[in-house]
This record gives sequence, structure tokens and C-alpha cells, in this order.
Amino acid sequence: MNLLYFGFAIAVFIAAALAVEALWQWWFSTQSKSARRFSRRIAALSDGAGGSARRVSLLKQRRLADSEGMETFLRKWPLAETADTWLQQAGSQWNVGRLLLLCAIAATAGLAAGVLLFSGWLMGIALAGFGSLVPLLLVSNQRSRRLHQLQLQLPEAADLIARSLRAGHALPSTLQMVAEEMPEPICSEFRSVADEINYGLGLQPAMQRLAERVPLDDLRFLVIAVLIQRESGGNLAELMQKMATLIRERLKLFGQIRSLSAEGRLSGWILFLLPIGMALLMMVINPTYIGKLVEDPMGQTLLGVACIQMLMGALWMRKIVNLRV
Repeated sequence: MNLLYFGFAIAVFIAAALAVEALWQWWFSTQSKSARRFSRRIAALSDGAGGSARRVSLLKQRRLADSEGMETFLRKWPLAETADTWLQQAGSQWNVGRLLLLCAIAATAGLAAGVLLFSGWLMGIALAGFGSLVPLLLVSNQRSRRLHQLQLQLPEAADLIARSLRAGHALPSTLQMVAEEMPEPICSEFRSVADEINYGLGLQPAMQRLAERVPLDDLRFLVIAVLIQRESGGNLAELMQKMATLIRERLKLFGQIRSLSAEGRLSGWILFLLPIGMALLMMVINPTYIGKLVEDPMGQTLLGVACIQMLMGALWMRKIVNLRV
């Protein structure tokens, strides 16, 4: 029993230390004197006399962490660049170091909750593993919503490019027009392309970086069409108009498929949430009955196995109903 309380005290201490560190990092990056001075310099570089909301990045390379030591460590970690690209695709203001810190805080909180509520290290470790996944799931959901919004905006962007080319504008100025007139999030991506072209990178590398940065098949088709036209010639305005029509038809077909597969997705959610709802209901109606399952070591093992099987079933159901168009 003393070992249990000793471990719980260590977990609470670690959680408190990580929370203090997170508050300090937040204050230093947003409220400190240097952060405010940096914000004023960024605001001074904004376009427009009225103070546009658009911000210009002063750094060519994104920082992976707020501290220099963590930055050096993450630069040596092969998956850090992948995680940073993942955060950029989600449009998140977090960096990799902050994401890892939040995962560590959530894992410590889950471990403390498991030890305190269930008096067992097995449930504590299970809750710690689930807690560490919560920030990743939030970023993944934000990334999915942003990519979906980008896909919905692609037909309008292709139409704008076609109209601008028919009006006599050059392709670089057309991309700049898309960056200025289209809403978020597609304007940010085309603004990066226009800035890279203005800085001397070249149209082909800038468009290739756009295709790598945004993992959408429709956008890659658009980029390939532009690059082929630049090499072989042709009517790019007409090609963009056909691309817009094709993307709209694909989105329409995708909507129809989602409507037909809605029943399967609903069944998957019901099958996943039903055991959890029944367990919570039993804890309210008859806590003694469900308490034996939680307190017994064999019951804790069965709960861990059941959680793993439910997760595997949820992933399998998602694979079944996630149809590609």
C-alpha cells in the first residue's frame, strides 16, 4: 500500500512539474517582452495600410521546439520532420516539442487517474497510453477537417485560375490572386507558392512543394497539369476549367458514397460505444457488481484485452466504410 501511494505521489509531482513547464513555455512564447517585440515586427511587415490579418514568416525553417536543447534533440530524430509536416497540414500553431509535452502531460494525468480511481497499475498504464493519444487524435481530426476544406475549395481555385488566365494575367500573378482572394485555408497554401516564386525558387519547385505539402490527389492532378502545360504548351485556362469540373464531379460522387455508407458508419459507432455506455450505466446502477471486475486482477486483464479488441474492431470498421473515390 505504501508503494502504491509513493508511486501516486511521484506521478502527481511529475504532472505538476510538466504543467508548470507548459505554463512557462506558453508565457515565454506569447506574453514575454521578446515575444511581443517579435509580434510587432511581424505586424509591421503585414500588407495593406489597414493592417491585414495576413502574417509573413521571417524563418525559412520552422522550429521544432521552443528550447534550444529540445530543438537540437528533435533535429536528430527521424520522425520529427514527419510530425512537423503533419502539424503544418493540420494548420496547427503547435510545434513538435509542444505536442510531445502535451502527450506527456496527458499520459501522466491518465496514469494518476488510473492509480487513484482503480488502485491498479495496469489500469493506470492503460489510461496513460490512451491519454498520450488524445493530443495526437486532436491534431489528426484538425488535419482531416482542414484537408477536407481544402478539397472543397479546389474547384473555386481552379475556376479563378482559369478566369485570370483568360483575362491575360501571367501564371505567377494568377497564383498571387488566388492567395489574396480565396478564403482560408487554401489561400495560405497558394500564398506560400507565390512567396516562393517571388523569392526566386521557380514555378516548378514551388508547385512540387505544394503537392508534397498538401496530400490531396485532386491538388496533385492540378499541379501535374500545370507543370505539363509549362513544358509542352497548350491552353491552360481550358485545362483548369476542365479540372474544376472533374473535381466537382468527384466531390459529388464522394458525397453520394458517404450517404450510402452512413448506415455502416453509424453501426460502427454503436458497436464501439455500446460496451462503454453499458459499463458506465452499471457503475451507476450497481457499483458493487462492476467493482469486482475492476478490482480483481483477472478482471483488469480482461478489461485491457477488451479495450484492445474494441480498438482493433473500430479500426477495422473504419477501414470497411472508408471508401476511396
